[in-house]
Amino acid sequence: MKKILFSIAIFFITLFSTGCSDNGVIMLKSEPFNSQNYMEYEHNFKANQRIYYAIMSPKGFKDTALKIEIFTKNTKAPSLGFSYKYGINVPIDNTKKYYTDYIVMTSPGLYIMQVFELRRPDKCLARQDFWVE
Repeated sequence: MKKILFSIAIFFITLFSTGCSDNGVIMLKSEPFNSQNYMEYEHNFKANQRIYYAIMSPKGFKDTALKIEIFTKNTKAPSLGFSYKYGINVPIDNTKKYYTDYIVMTSPGLYIMQVFELRRPDKCLARQDFWVE
C-alpha cells in the first residue's frame, strides 16, 4: 500500500512540478497592474473578485497566441483530485514580453493556472497556484 501511495505521489510531483520552463512567470493581484505595483503579487482572493494576472516572459513569446488553463483541486475528481475549470486561447502581441488580463472565480478552493504557447502545448511557460475564499 505504501509503495502504491509513493508511486502516485511521485507521478503527481512529476506531472505538476516539472515541465514548466524557468523563464516565464505568472503574477496575480486584486488590482490592475501598473508601473508602480507590477512586482507585487498575491495568492489569496475572495470569491467573485477580479483576479488580475500578468504573464511575463523575459525571452519574449515565440507564438502569436497563448493557451491559458485553470484547474481546481477537487477530491471527487478522477484525475489525481484536479478538475478542469477554465481554458481560453488568447491572441497576443509577440513583440511584448507580457500579457495581462483578469479572471473571476465564483467558487472557493485551490486553483492552478498554467500557460502554454498555442503551437507548443507540450511545453508549459509558467504555472501558479492561488486560493479563493
